[in-house]
Amino acid sequence: MSSGQQPVLAGAIGSRGRTAAGRRGRDRIMNASLDLITEVGIDQVRVAEIARRAGMSSGQVMYYFRSKERILLETLSWREHEETAHRRLALPAVAAGWPRLRLFADLYLPTSLTDPVWIMWMEAWARAPHDNDVSDFLDQLMRPWRDDLAEIVDEGIAERAFRPVRPVESFPVRFCAMLDGLSVLRLRQMPDLTADELTEMAMQSARAELTPQEQASGKNNRVAHPTGVEERPGAS
Repeated sequence: MSSGQQPVLAGAIGSRGRTAAGRRGRDRIMNASLDLITEVGIDQVRVAEIARRAGMSSGQVMYYFRSKERILLETLSWREHEETAHRRLALPAVAAGWPRLRLFADLYLPTSLTDPVWIMWMEAWARAPHDNDVSDFLDQLMRPWRDDLAEIVDEGIAERAFRPVRPVESFPVRFCAMLDGLSVLRLRQMPDLTADELTEMAMQSARAELTPQEQASGKNNRVAHPTGVEERPGAS
Protein backbone atom coordinates (compact mmCIF):
# COMPACT_ATOMS: atom_id res chain seq x y z
CA MET A 1 0.00 0.00 0.00
CA SER A 2 1.46 3.36 -0.96
CA SER A 3 1.56 6.27 1.45
CA GLY A 4 -1.11 7.93 -0.68
CA GLN A 5 -3.72 5.28 0.05
CA GLN A 6 -5.79 4.81 3.18
CA PRO A 7 -7.71 1.65 4.02
CA VAL A 8 -11.46 1.87 3.79
CA LEU A 9 -13.91 0.31 6.20
CA ALA A 10 -16.66 -1.84 4.77
CA GLY A 11 -19.81 0.21 4.48
CA ALA A 12 -17.92 3.51 4.53
CA ILE A 13 -20.08 6.58 4.10
CA GLY A 14 -20.16 7.46 0.39
CA SER A 15 -19.37 11.03 -0.61
CA ARG A 16 -19.58 12.64 2.82
CA GLY A 17 -16.44 14.57 3.53
CA ARG A 18 -15.16 14.35 -0.04
CA THR A 19 -15.47 18.11 -0.75
CA ALA A 20 -12.86 20.55 0.54
CA ALA A 21 -15.29 21.83 3.18
CA GLY A 22 -16.20 18.26 4.11
CA ARG A 23 -12.54 17.28 4.53
CA ARG A 24 -11.98 20.28 6.77
CA GLY A 25 -14.98 19.28 8.86
CA ARG A 26 -13.77 15.68 9.18
CA ASP A 27 -10.29 16.89 10.15
CA ARG A 28 -11.73 19.08 12.90
CA ILE A 29 -13.70 16.14 14.25
CA MET A 30 -10.72 13.79 14.14
CA ASN A 31 -8.42 16.31 15.82
CA ALA A 32 -10.96 16.79 18.61
CA SER A 33 -11.46 13.05 18.88
CA LEU A 34 -7.73 12.40 19.07
CA ASP A 35 -7.39 14.79 22.00
CA LEU A 36 -10.32 13.23 23.84
CA ILE A 37 -9.34 9.61 23.19
CA THR A 38 -5.87 10.39 24.53
CA GLU A 39 -7.26 12.09 27.60
CA VAL A 40 -10.03 9.72 28.69
CA GLY A 41 -10.18 6.68 26.36
CA ILE A 42 -12.76 5.94 23.71
CA ASP A 43 -15.36 4.51 26.10
CA GLN A 44 -15.52 7.80 28.01
CA VAL A 45 -15.67 9.97 24.90
CA ARG A 46 -19.05 11.57 24.23
CA VAL A 47 -20.13 12.72 20.80
CA ALA A 48 -21.42 15.95 22.35
CA GLU A 49 -17.93 16.72 23.69
CA ILE A 50 -16.31 15.93 20.35
CA ALA A 51 -18.78 18.29 18.72
CA ARG A 52 -18.11 21.01 21.29
CA ARG A 53 -14.37 20.85 20.76
CA ALA A 54 -14.76 20.76 16.99
CA GLY A 55 -17.11 23.75 17.06
CA MET A 56 -19.92 21.73 15.51
CA SER A 57 -23.23 20.16 16.46
CA SER A 58 -23.62 16.50 17.40
CA GLY A 59 -25.71 16.06 14.26
CA GLN A 60 -22.87 17.34 12.10
CA VAL A 61 -20.44 14.92 13.74
CA MET A 62 -22.75 11.99 13.11
CA TYR A 63 -23.26 13.09 9.51
CA TYR A 64 -19.59 12.34 8.86
CA PHE A 65 -19.17 9.42 11.25
CA ARG A 66 -22.10 7.16 11.99
CA SER A 67 -20.74 5.90 15.34
CA LYS A 68 -18.06 6.48 17.97
CA GLU A 69 -16.30 3.35 16.78
CA ARG A 70 -16.14 4.76 13.26
CA ILE A 71 -14.60 7.94 14.66
CA LEU A 72 -11.96 5.88 16.47
CA LEU A 73 -11.05 3.75 13.45
CA GLU A 74 -10.98 6.56 10.93
CA THR A 75 -8.96 8.78 13.26
CA LEU A 76 -6.48 5.92 13.69
CA SER A 77 -6.31 5.49 9.90
CA TRP A 78 -5.76 9.23 9.46
CA ARG A 79 -2.86 9.25 11.92
CA GLU A 80 -1.33 6.07 10.45
CA HIS A 81 -1.49 7.65 7.01
CA GLU A 82 0.47 10.63 8.35
CA GLU A 83 2.98 8.38 10.11
CA THR A 84 3.57 6.34 6.97
CA ALA A 85 4.36 9.48 5.00
CA HIS A 86 6.76 10.67 7.74
CA ARG A 87 8.42 7.25 8.07
CA ARG A 88 9.04 6.94 4.34
CA LEU A 89 10.85 10.25 4.39
CA ALA A 90 12.86 9.47 7.53
CA LEU A 91 14.06 5.92 6.84
CA PRO A 92 16.06 6.61 3.63
CA ALA A 93 17.89 9.42 5.44
CA VAL A 94 19.85 6.93 7.59
CA ALA A 95 22.25 4.19 6.54
CA ALA A 96 20.79 0.89 5.37
CA GLY A 97 21.06 -2.13 7.64
CA TRP A 98 21.21 -1.83 11.41
CA PRO A 99 20.80 2.00 11.68
CA ARG A 100 17.68 1.90 9.52
CA LEU A 101 16.23 -1.06 11.41
CA ARG A 102 16.79 0.72 14.73
CA LEU A 103 15.05 3.84 13.45
CA PHE A 104 12.14 1.68 12.28
CA ALA A 105 11.82 0.23 15.79
CA ASP A 106 12.02 3.71 17.35
CA LEU A 107 9.25 4.96 15.06
CA TYR A 108 7.08 1.91 15.77
CA LEU A 109 7.26 1.85 19.56
CA PRO A 110 5.22 4.24 21.75
CA THR A 111 6.85 7.59 22.41
CA SER A 112 5.24 7.90 25.85
CA LEU A 113 2.66 6.33 28.12
CA THR A 114 0.05 8.65 26.55
CA ASP A 115 1.04 8.10 22.92
CA PRO A 116 -2.32 8.79 21.19
CA VAL A 117 -1.78 6.42 18.26
CA TRP A 118 -1.00 3.53 20.60
CA ILE A 119 -4.02 4.31 22.75
CA MET A 120 -6.18 4.09 19.63
CA TRP A 121 -4.52 0.86 18.51
CA MET A 122 -5.27 -0.81 21.82
CA GLU A 123 -8.87 0.40 21.71
CA ALA A 124 -9.23 -0.91 18.15
CA TRP A 125 -7.66 -4.29 18.96
CA ALA A 126 -10.28 -4.79 21.67
CA ARG A 127 -12.99 -4.52 19.01
CA ALA A 128 -11.36 -6.65 16.30
CA PRO A 129 -12.26 -10.13 17.66
CA HIS A 130 -15.94 -9.27 17.45
CA ASP A 131 -15.97 -7.68 13.99
CA ASN A 132 -14.34 -9.12 10.86
CA ASP A 133 -14.51 -5.77 9.09
CA VAL A 134 -12.53 -4.14 11.89
CA SER A 135 -10.02 -7.00 11.89
CA ASP A 136 -9.49 -6.67 8.14
CA PHE A 137 -9.25 -2.90 8.43
CA LEU A 138 -6.50 -3.13 11.07
CA ASP A 139 -4.61 -5.65 8.94
CA GLN A 140 -4.66 -3.13 6.09
CA LEU A 141 -3.30 -0.47 8.45
CA MET A 142 -0.38 -2.74 9.32
CA ARG A 143 0.62 -3.53 5.75
CA PRO A 144 2.69 -0.37 5.16
CA TRP A 145 4.70 -1.12 8.32
CA ARG A 146 5.38 -4.69 7.20
CA ASP A 147 6.16 -3.58 3.65
CA ASP A 148 8.68 -1.00 4.87
CA LEU A 149 10.30 -3.53 7.20
CA ALA A 150 10.57 -6.10 4.40
CA GLU A 151 12.34 -3.50 2.29
CA ILE A 152 14.77 -2.71 5.13
CA VAL A 153 15.60 -6.41 5.50
CA ASP A 154 16.01 -6.95 1.75
CA GLU A 155 18.38 -3.99 1.49
CA GLY A 156 20.32 -5.13 4.55
CA ILE A 157 20.74 -8.61 3.06
CA ALA A 158 21.84 -7.14 -0.28
CA GLU A 159 24.53 -5.09 1.49
CA ARG A 160 25.57 -8.08 3.64
CA ALA A 161 24.67 -6.22 6.83
CA PHE A 162 22.10 -8.96 7.54
CA ARG A 163 22.22 -12.64 6.87
CA PRO A 164 19.40 -14.08 4.76
CA VAL A 165 16.44 -15.31 6.79
CA ARG A 166 14.09 -18.03 5.61
CA PRO A 167 11.38 -17.41 4.90
CA VAL A 168 12.11 -13.70 4.48
CA GLU A 169 8.38 -12.93 4.30
CA SER A 170 7.76 -14.06 7.86
CA PHE A 171 10.35 -11.80 9.54
CA PRO A 172 8.27 -8.58 9.24
CA VAL A 173 5.28 -10.34 10.81
CA ARG A 174 7.38 -11.73 13.67
CA PHE A 175 9.28 -8.51 14.33
CA CYS A 176 6.18 -6.30 14.26
CA ALA A 177 4.38 -8.75 16.56
CA MET A 178 7.28 -8.54 18.99
CA LEU A 179 7.21 -4.73 18.85
CA ASP A 180 3.48 -4.87 19.57
CA GLY A 181 4.11 -7.07 22.60
CA LEU A 182 6.86 -4.82 23.95
CA SER A 183 4.64 -1.77 23.47
CA VAL A 184 1.72 -3.27 25.36
CA LEU A 185 4.10 -4.43 28.08
CA ARG A 186 5.23 -0.87 28.68
CA LEU A 187 1.81 0.75 28.34
CA ARG A 188 -0.15 -1.73 30.44
CA GLN A 189 2.23 -3.54 32.80
CA MET A 190 5.73 -2.01 33.10
CA PRO A 191 5.52 1.77 32.68
CA ASP A 192 9.02 2.22 34.08
CA LEU A 193 10.51 0.73 30.92
CA THR A 194 11.95 3.51 28.77
CA ALA A 195 11.63 3.87 25.03
CA ASP A 196 15.39 3.21 24.70
CA GLU A 197 15.10 0.00 26.69
CA LEU A 198 12.27 -1.23 24.47
CA THR A 199 14.27 -0.46 21.35
CA GLU A 200 17.30 -2.32 22.67
CA MET A 201 15.17 -5.38 23.52
CA ALA A 202 13.86 -5.36 19.96
CA MET A 203 17.34 -4.99 18.49
CA GLN A 204 18.68 -7.87 20.57
CA SER A 205 16.04 -10.09 19.04
CA ALA A 206 16.82 -8.83 15.55
CA ARG A 207 20.56 -9.38 16.05
CA ALA A 208 19.92 -12.98 17.09
CA GLU A 209 18.21 -13.59 13.77
CA LEU A 210 19.90 -11.22 11.30
CA THR A 211 23.56 -11.03 12.35
CA PRO A 212 25.70 -12.43 9.49
CA GLN A 213 27.01 -15.90 10.27
CA GLU A 214 30.67 -14.93 10.20
CA GLN A 215 30.08 -12.12 12.71
CA ALA A 216 28.02 -14.39 14.95
CA SER A 217 30.76 -17.04 14.83
CA GLY A 218 33.38 -14.46 15.69
CA LYS A 219 31.42 -13.38 18.75
CA ASN A 220 30.95 -16.96 19.86
CA ASN A 221 34.69 -17.61 19.63
CA ARG A 222 35.57 -14.74 21.92
CA VAL A 223 35.93 -15.27 25.65
CA ALA A 224 35.93 -12.69 28.40
CA HIS A 225 39.37 -11.96 29.85
CA PRO A 226 39.57 -11.24 33.61
CA THR A 227 40.78 -7.73 32.74
CA GLY A 228 37.64 -7.15 30.71
CA VAL A 229 39.43 -7.49 27.38
CA GLU A 230 37.99 -10.07 25.01
CA GLU A 231 40.35 -12.65 23.55
CA ARG A 232 40.02 -15.45 21.06
CA PRO A 233 40.72 -18.92 22.40
CA GLY A 234 44.38 -19.81 21.88
CA ALA A 235 45.54 -16.21 21.51
CA SER A 236 48.89 -15.49 23.09
